[in-house]
Amino acid sequence: MEMLWAIPAYWRDGGLLLIPIALVSFGIWAFWLRLRASLRVSVERARETERELETDLANGKSAPNGDAAARRRVEAEIRAGNERLNREVFLLKALTAAAPLLGLLGTVTGMVDTFTAVSRHGADGAVLVAEGIRTALLTTQFGLVAALPGVFGLLQIGRLRAQWQQAAHAIGIMTWRGGAAQGGTYA
Repeated sequence: MEMLWAIPAYWRDGGLLLIPIALVSFGIWAFWLRLRASLRVSVERARETERELETDLANGKSAPNGDAAARRRVEAEIRAGNERLNREVFLLKALTAAAPLLGLLGTVTGMVDTFTAVSRHGADGAVLVAEGIRTALLTTQFGLVAALPGVFGLLQIGRLRAQWQQAAHAIGIMTWRGGAAQGGTYA
């Protein structure tokens, strides 16, 4: 219970930079959750399409390799998905990089305040020095903690992205060649 009462003091002592750090943290979580959900759906759709093509081929139906319009549609869908994914991953990376930089800015600001207090008040400014150092350390801590979900989220997004690209590649090959390449499926 004591920790709950300490939260407002923690925020006050951390300074104004905790607000943008909190906003960046919220952005990291929002982008990661949305991107993860979108990628999971894309992976499942691509795998389903791949299974349908494999079933059609196994039943003697030909894939739309002779249909140039179908090939262009598949290529356009894969290209659009990849472009959208690249934009969203870029934004997630930017937010993840911004959090510790904002924390570092808070560190520098706190240290400047500390040295200002020392130069103005000398040894009598011990409380001001302690406040400046506390602000510096709190913003650094908040910035690093805010970035951690982004770092781990990007690792998970990378894994899901690889699964999506692998399935999309297999679909592309089946569409162009009319079936799975030698050795079977690519999923």
